[in-house]
Amino acid sequence: MSYLRRIVSAGNVARRFGRKLSEDRGGTAALEFALVGPALIALLLAILYTMLIYLAQQMLETTAQSAGRLLLTGAAQTTTLANGRVGMNAADFKDAICNGYAGTAANGQAVRVASLMPPMLTCSRLTVNVTTANAYTTGGLAAPNFIYDSNGNVTSTGTGYSPQSGGSGKGKIVVLQLIYLWPTGKGPLGVNLANQPNSNRKLVATSVFTTEDFSCNAAQASC
Repeated sequence: MSYLRRIVSAGNVARRFGRKLSEDRGGTAALEFALVGPALIALLLAILYTMLIYLAQQMLETTAQSAGRLLLTGAAQTTTLANGRVGMNAADFKDAICNGYAGTAANGQAVRVASLMPPMLTCSRLTVNVTTANAYTTGGLAAPNFIYDSNGNVTSTGTGYSPQSGGSGKGKIVVLQLIYLWPTGKGPLGVNLANQPNSNRKLVATSVFTTEDFSCNAAQASC
């Protein structure tokens, strides 16, 4: 009997311990977070990863609108720059987008324009493409095709700078494209928005407009 009482007593102790253990909620939150936390953090990082790309796209769109105005009003075609050149060439136009410019407008007034590109974007990753069109169609709005070598370095961008396409630049339908290689990589949860070599994503902002009836600079036969 004594032996049986000890067995029953031990069973009662085990049941009481089990009941207390099942009722003890201490550490539950930590355990639940350990199970759910990594997935939640990965989801937040994936959202941030995607959001940064959309933010960069929006900044590029804003830059394209501002840069397009230089061509729309004839400022890019007629301004006498600080380097003495009348009218911007391709390098001048890109530099004006990245760093701003100073010079003299066609009417003789001094002009100074600040950088059009936000600090989050870098000039070394920007490519500018300016062409003209005969009509407002979507046929010429495809993104230029970048060509890379075996190491992933850009060898050709398929872009150019032709705001006039012969003769005067007034009344021309101009297509301005800003192409930016946004550095990215494989994000959490397998998210991968890179579409170019070296873990880059090509962002393209396009602005299409008809140039105003601006006046040429006195030093120009046509603009």
